[in-house]
Amino acid sequence: MKNKFLPVLFAFSLLLTLIGCNFSGTYINREEDKKAAEKVADEFYTLLQKREFQKVNPLLSTQFKDVTSAEKLNNYLSGTLNKLGEIKSKKLDHWESKVIKGTQSSATYVLYYLVERTKFQSKETVTLTAENDQIKIQGYNVNSDGLLIAK
Repeated sequence: MKNKFLPVLFAFSLLLTLIGCNFSGTYINREEDKKAAEKVADEFYTLLQKREFQKVNPLLSTQFKDVTSAEKLNNYLSGTLNKLGEIKSKKLDHWESKVIKGTQSSATYVLYYLVERTKFQSKETVTLTAENDQIKIQGYNVNSDGLLIAK
């Protein structure tokens, strides 16, 4: 009787152990993750250069849209463009990414750009996240001395 009970107990214990486990893999700063994030950022910058601010909306995360209205974003983007000038070129200065795949998947990407504009240079940060298996913009920040000059 004891010999029949032992395999059942072992199988039950193994099953409980597997149910309680989280299976995941964490990837830090993978080149393929950088390229995927850059693709979204490049599309974003292309729309900025064309002044097509209303077309940026599909690139934005739900969290971004929850805290920033379309009007507020349009004002920010057009104000930045007016004060700093047109984007002449951008160069990726450095980047970071963390992608977790598994039972609790998540992804965060941060791209730091040096942007040459017609009036002033700027340092710009684009923060992205994975949302429904797509990379979306979670934040956009522009730093430049040109923003401090009143006009």
